[in-house]
Amino acid sequence: MSGFNSWRFGAAMALTFSILYTLCALAVVLFPDSAVNFFNNWFHGLDLRLLKPPGGRLLTVVQFVYGLASAAAVSFVVGAVLAGSYNIFSRRTEGR
Repeated sequence: MSGFNSWRFGAAMALTFSILYTLCALAVVLFPDSAVNFFNNWFHGLDLRLLKPPGGRLLTVVQFVYGLASAAAVSFVVGAVLAGSYNIFSRRTEGR
C-alpha cells in the first residue's frame, strides 16, 4: 500500500472546505434566517440567532475573505496531519 500524499490530501481538503465555506456564506447572505435556523439544529439547541449582529448586517467582503483563508489554512493542516497519521498507522499494521 502506498498511502496518501500528505500535501495533496491537505490541498484537497482545503479546496473542499473552501467550497463548503463559500456555499455557507452564500446561504447566510441570501437566506439569513433560514441558514441560522438550519445550523441551530447542528448545535444541540444553542440559539445561533443571538449571534446575529445588531441591525442584521450582512457578511462583509473582508469577513468572507478572512474566514475563507483561515478555513482553507486550518483544513489544509488537518488534512496533511490526517494523511500523515494514516500513513504511519498503515505502515505499522502492514508489518504484522
